[in-house]
Amino acid sequence: MRSVFGAGAAALILATSGAASAADQAPLMTVLIRPGKVDTATSRGHIDVVMTIPSVRAARGEPLLSMGLFTPGLAHPQVMEALAVADASGPVPLTPTVGVGGAHRWAPDRAVAGAVTVTYRLLAENIPALRGGPPTALRVDGDAVSAVGDAMLISPAVTGDYRIALKWDVSAMGAGAEGVSSWGDGDVTLPAGPVGRLGRAVYMAGHLGHETDGAFSAVWAEGQPPFDPRPPMKWTADLHRRMSAYFKDRTEPPYRVFMRFNPMNAGGGAALTHSFIITYGKGVTGENFKSILGHEMTHTWTANDIGNWYDEGDAVYYQALIPWRAGLISTDKYLEDLNGTAYRYFTNALRDVPEAQVAPRFWEDTRIRVLPYDRGAMYFARLNGMLRRESGGKRGIDDLVLIMIDKARRGEPLSEQTWVDLLQKEIGPEGPAAHRNMMSGGLVLPESDDFGPCFQRVTKKMRQFDLGFDNASITSDPKVIKGLKPDSEAARAGLRDGDVIAYAVALDAVQGDLDRKLELTVTRDGKTFPLSYVPRGAAVDAYQWERKPGAPDDASCKVF
Repeated sequence: MRSVFGAGAAALILATSGAASAADQAPLMTVLIRPGKVDTATSRGHIDVVMTIPSVRAARGEPLLSMGLFTPGLAHPQVMEALAVADASGPVPLTPTVGVGGAHRWAPDRAVAGAVTVTYRLLAENIPALRGGPPTALRVDGDAVSAVGDAMLISPAVTGDYRIALKWDVSAMGAGAEGVSSWGDGDVTLPAGPVGRLGRAVYMAGHLGHETDGAFSAVWAEGQPPFDPRPPMKWTADLHRRMSAYFKDRTEPPYRVFMRFNPMNAGGGAALTHSFIITYGKGVTGENFKSILGHEMTHTWTANDIGNWYDEGDAVYYQALIPWRAGLISTDKYLEDLNGTAYRYFTNALRDVPEAQVAPRFWEDTRIRVLPYDRGAMYFARLNGMLRRESGGKRGIDDLVLIMIDKARRGEPLSEQTWVDLLQKEIGPEGPAAHRNMMSGGLVLPESDDFGPCFQRVTKKMRQFDLGFDNASITSDPKVIKGLKPDSEAARAGLRDGDVIAYAVALDAVQGDLDRKLELTVTRDGKTFPLSYVPRGAAVDAYQWERKPGAPDDASCKVF
């Protein structure tokens, strides 16, 4: 089948030509993915997986296989059937265990050696979402099935590098069906590397739509989404080229977007290897995709393991800045994006939560969940201003981010201290002090001109996001209203303590949209009815940015 990633991806994936090397001699693991026909009336199907893993050695009772069958936010775990393992001596009996968070593990009841074959079936169904969670689980859209590898491919407890032959058998799905992944279209062979990379990719099979432009591609279930995805994907392909140049790539890296429906928190997604799952649903259009894809593609170059404040903060900082500098969005759109982030941060009642508490409480409250994004973006803008003032305009945040990218390309280890040392070198003691302030939950306030010479900071009264009841009401199962505030918009709309509610909107997005209503389905006394209100509370001082009077709208405004 054709490769939608072009020559760059072929070099990345198919390392089987030319002179033999030590990597070429790495053992070859085979993964066969065989989806069954989807019943589109019930959105149900299944996927059979067959793995053949050479050079396995495990003692009786040692971990052999593992898989996370439960995705946070869903009503129940995925269903696995008919798991079987065999080696040269025959079938291998297994003892299963289930750990914290639904992590399933299997240990052999006898010693295992040599080549091992693993077979199993996963039921493909759209498990109801009870609350927000990562959109990575196995799901069905139209007649297509898709999942992130961690939710579909069992992980063998092996060490060392393997070549991996990824194969598809989509014959049961009907003529014209295909299997694709973050690695390419159809069957591909991955060069030597860790087996764990299979879990950090996306897999989709069925009758699919495509948009391809050079190293960029997008794929979705045929007939989905309910708008034409091609125009925003063409725009994204152009932005991908611009970003590649911005971050100093020698050649444009491959990148693929997978589109899936999401009944909860539509509009967000998940970043994987050279790819991104973007979700559509109520209120999401192709235009909405532009900001999130600008954000997620930034991760291709800037992502590392030093903290969400870095990964998400710089992605929010760059998501509209690079398109604006490239002429792909207007100045008004850039300001709209910037001020949306500023509004959500400066009105956030929980903005002083320290960064160390964000990960443990990530799915607890949308106001905590967005902090690395919003606070991080303000932090990068503030650092940019500090760098430019310290260097007389010769240095900026781009220079430090490019240093980090270059270190990653050379394989140098990166840590938070690496970043703090750069701040010390470039800014002096004020740099690490600004970092400590951000990490501790202190207010991060960019100077008036930190977003460019043509803008100025102003103060406005803006209403805080406020559900009007105890936030724990929406993280329970079922969602039962408690702690209703008598003077809240929720109470004025008719919500009561004890009501059972359901909703299918992205609270992260609602939090950032001053006028957006929260639409609920309420069950009370055996009756179910709709109820909506604007989840806002008291007005507080918030910082926003606007054009300076008489400022031009040209390239001179974009140099900062």
